[in-house]
Amino acid sequence: MEHVRREARLGTGFSANDFERAYRQFVEFYNVAPQRIACPPDVLSRFSTVFERSADAAHRAVGSLFYEGVPLVAAVLPPGTIAFEGEVDEERMGDW
Repeated sequence: MEHVRREARLGTGFSANDFERAYRQFVEFYNVAPQRIACPPDVLSRFSTVFERSADAAHRAVGSLFYEGVPLVAAVLPPGTIAFEGEVDEERMGDW
């Protein structure tokens, strides 16, 4: 298995569609769902506002934010940036 990582710049005021598009791009590129989504604090707060309807959810629910079953985790990244991480079978890469 090969560890893969793809960063996306969403900006600080991203919409649900922006986040969903970045997620789909990872899935389409690697043909696999990510295993985790690394986010800086501003993205976690914005995600909570957009998807959880509460900016406080990011602080109250550390370790319990998910998108499509994939956990969002805090990371040191530039503001407005997310990183999708996962594993891809090297022998299946390119078979789709």
